[in-house]
Amino acid sequence: MSVDYFLALSDHYKQVKARLNGGPPRRLVAIAPPPPPPEPEPAPLAPVFEFTPSAAKQLAREALRPHNLTWNEAMGPRRTLPYTRARRDVYIVLRKHGWSLLKIAMFCGRDHTTVMNALYSKKERRK
Repeated sequence: MSVDYFLALSDHYKQVKARLNGGPPRRLVAIAPPPPPPEPEPAPLAPVFEFTPSAAKQLAREALRPHNLTWNEAMGPRRTLPYTRARRDVYIVLRKHGWSLLKIAMFCGRDHTTVMNALYSKKERRK
């Protein structure tokens, strides 16, 4: 084969390449993601246990029993250590049953910050 043949082939290749690359820029086609799978049917909700104030008062009395205090004595105005510890135990029991600070405070006749200060030690609040 002659050199002329290779030169002609090379020129032809350059022309094809120029035609292919010289056209408009390629567009990228966005591929839509597959549709999400259908949501599973939600499980039926369990019946909600309503924690009534009478049940809370019973739990509070149980928490006050080791302190030998009645509800009225424990929730009175005294701020000495035996009374504050008894109130804290009541707050703890109610909090474990899912009551909010505000609900506990309203139930016990206190401010929610009083309940919060009784439940969380100073070391925990500093963190």
